[in-house]
Amino acid sequence: MGLLAVLVSALVELNLAFSRYVSAEGLSVRATAIAVETLEAVRALRDKNWNNVNNLTPGVRYYLSFSEASKDWTIETSELAKIDGAFTRSFSVYTVSRDISTGKIVTSGGVADNDTLKIEAIVSWDDHGRDKNIKLTTYLANF
Repeated sequence: MGLLAVLVSALVELNLAFSRYVSAEGLSVRATAIAVETLEAVRALRDKNWNNVNNLTPGVRYYLSFSEASKDWTIETSELAKIDGAFTRSFSVYTVSRDISTGKIVTSGGVADNDTLKIEAIVSWDDHGRDKNIKLTTYLANF
C-alpha cells in the first residue's frame, strides 16, 4: 500500500509538472504568433505610406490597435488592453547604417540608410509570476 501511495503521488506530481510545461509552451507559441502579427502589421503600415513608420521616434515603444470597422491598424503611443487578457504587444523602430564599401548593415560606423529601418516586435506576458517576453526583429525598406 505504501509503495502504491508513493507511486501515485509521483505520477500526480509528474502530471502537474507536464501540465505546467504544456501551458507555458502554449503561451510562448501564442506570444510568437502575436509578435509575427506585429511585424506584419508594421509592414502593412509601411506599405500604405513609408512615413507611417519612418516618422516614428527611434527606440520609443509603440503599440498597435486594430479597427474592425476600417479593417486597419493604428499606431498608439500608450499601452492598450492586454491581448487575450495576458499579452502586451509593442514595437520599436531603429535607424540603420550601412558599410559604404559593401552595402551591408552594420551596428556601428557606416553611413545612415534613410530608406531602411530595423523593427523590433516585443510581446510580454506573466507566466505563473515570472515575466516572459518574445522579441522578433526584421528590417523594412522604403521601396
